[in-house]
Amino acid sequence: MSVATVARHTEDGVVEARLEVKLLGGFEIHSAGQVHVFDKRKACAILAYLLLSGQYRETRGRLSALLWSDRDEEHARASLRQSIRDLRQIEVQTGVNFLAVDKLSVGIDRTLFKTDIATVHLALKQRDFAIADGILAQRSDSLCAGLQDCDPVFDNWLRMTATHWSDSLVQQLSKALDAPNSTVAERKAIASCILHVDPLHEAAAMEMLRALYREGGFASAHGFFERYSNDLRAELDIAPPRDMVRQLEEFKTGERSDVAGAAPQGRIEPDMLPNVVEKPTIVLVTEKYRASDAHIQFALVSELSASLSRFRHWTAIQAELDPEIIRSRSIDGLLSALKDIADVAVVINTAERGTERLFEISCVSLTHGELHFTTTAPHAPSGWRTVFNEICAQVASRLQLAISSTRLHRIDTLSPNYISAYDHWLDGQRLSILWRNDTEAAAIARYEDAIRLDPKLACAYSSLAAILNSRWIVLPGYPLDSADLERAFDLAKQAVMLDPLDHRNQVNLAWSHLLARRWELADFHFGLAHDLNAANPATLIAYALASAFVGSPERAVDLARRSFELNPLHDPHYYGYLATISFLAGDLPGCIQAVEKSDGLFPDIRGWSAAAHALSGNDAAAGADFRVFLRSISAAWYNNERPSRRAAIDWFKNVFPIRIEADRERLAQGIDRAARLA
Repeated sequence: MSVATVARHTEDGVVEARLEVKLLGGFEIHSAGQVHVFDKRKACAILAYLLLSGQYRETRGRLSALLWSDRDEEHARASLRQSIRDLRQIEVQTGVNFLAVDKLSVGIDRTLFKTDIATVHLALKQRDFAIADGILAQRSDSLCAGLQDCDPVFDNWLRMTATHWSDSLVQQLSKALDAPNSTVAERKAIASCILHVDPLHEAAAMEMLRALYREGGFASAHGFFERYSNDLRAELDIAPPRDMVRQLEEFKTGERSDVAGAAPQGRIEPDMLPNVVEKPTIVLVTEKYRASDAHIQFALVSELSASLSRFRHWTAIQAELDPEIIRSRSIDGLLSALKDIADVAVVINTAERGTERLFEISCVSLTHGELHFTTTAPHAPSGWRTVFNEICAQVASRLQLAISSTRLHRIDTLSPNYISAYDHWLDGQRLSILWRNDTEAAAIARYEDAIRLDPKLACAYSSLAAILNSRWIVLPGYPLDSADLERAFDLAKQAVMLDPLDHRNQVNLAWSHLLARRWELADFHFGLAHDLNAANPATLIAYALASAFVGSPERAVDLARRSFELNPLHDPHYYGYLATISFLAGDLPGCIQAVEKSDGLFPDIRGWSAAAHALSGNDAAAGADFRVFLRSISAAWYNNERPSRRAAIDWFKNVFPIRIEADRERLAQGIDRAARLA
């Protein structure tokens, strides 16, 4: 963008200099009409973070975790102090005193900054789409180019931020494109803005095609069509949409279609607009009590759920129904069972065609009872990925969600051993959710086989890290061996490096940090996972539990509530997590109620209700629950030996990564009193 001297008039009329920061493309700092070059990249990264996060102030601990994640706290904070000195040198060189630093945090005076991103958003708010178009035309694909490789954590955050910014901008522009009060000229500028961010956006491309035909006739429209078609083939190996081909044919024969029907002032009639659909819930439906191919069906549902949940525009949950309902293909049966919990059902059933076994996948609207589409997937997993991408695309199309066709149709580059390794990983997933000692050992073997067969399979590293990180709760008394935790940490980091956009990888890296009591980094990566997919109930409930552990009870309760709202089919571990969240939030009755619904999944779970009853004065219930707790802990103890009463109590009081001392003391007080009452 063009650079001009930026100034601010204070209340007494004094002109105060401001900094203009370029965030789109390469990171640059301008003042008084000149570009300032700084070689202190981490100081610039701090400034970029404060501007992009929109908070303008951050704790020293979080900044240390963001940019010096490989150092201990003392050395990280020393490096941060040096970067603060570097920021002060930027103040000296630019003549703008923007820093606001104290003992706990680092901040900036946001009134002394003007960024190109802020200018774009202001232009959109004022409906000055031409200004936004001019700025976006000069952006490159990256955000803050030149600041990459400062630190793996910062790099991940920057990629997440860039993705979210692009997604939200395209969503905002798409709504403007559909608005009934948009003029023809505005619609062209809006379409141009979208295409700068998402060059393959279908609706924007169609609008641009019409605009170019209006302005330059068929030759102009045809030239754009050829460029767009070539990009589609190069990027996605797909042909242009049929509607676009048909529109171009109409232009060629002189038929103006929608263009001819446009109002003289260029305004679009409301009845020409698609309906705006709010974020829906998609339920993946399979048969109960399946035995012959339960593993394959579980694998298909697991990966399909992950594929759908990858997009923040919907929520994907799972349900099992009686075989009679599914095999009858009765839409009424589906409506009766599922209408109150979801908007769309994706029903998975086994079918046979001659000697070939297939999965038949049907998408049904639970609002209107309409069968949207039916497709098939091979029984063997080798062909699933193509099916998943197609289902995602069809569901998005039916629901009229503003999701980039690039993200929906891009098929991942698969390594030669992907499918075999992938099958091992899926079997490990099936085993690990049983939360038992015997199944954990088998799951670890599956994940290790997957990594051996395909060193690029990110989810295998992440899942192996998760199971190593969870042994302390599945196996009470299990020594928190540093080798186990260090291996889990290395695996989680590798998963994030391979696929930083998978929210599950961010969650498991966050758990590694949490168990090592690296509070700031844990909170940071849980936040990234949430930002990647705020509609995934499993991510939300995990983030809620972590928030309770780090001392943010209000956020923990809000996240847990949202998780339960998004997924009305609650697995027992949801209630197990909720019991801990409620206790640490001070909701003792809520803790007790959640324990009752957890189905005894975790061996420690009755310890929480025993402590809650003891602190509430329910002496008899406290004693009874403590006795159940002691039996469960003894039965699950890691070395098959019966622990002493004191060993079990001490384990319970000290094993959880609880940051706030008062929370630890309250838990200890409760379980000690329950033990005396038993």
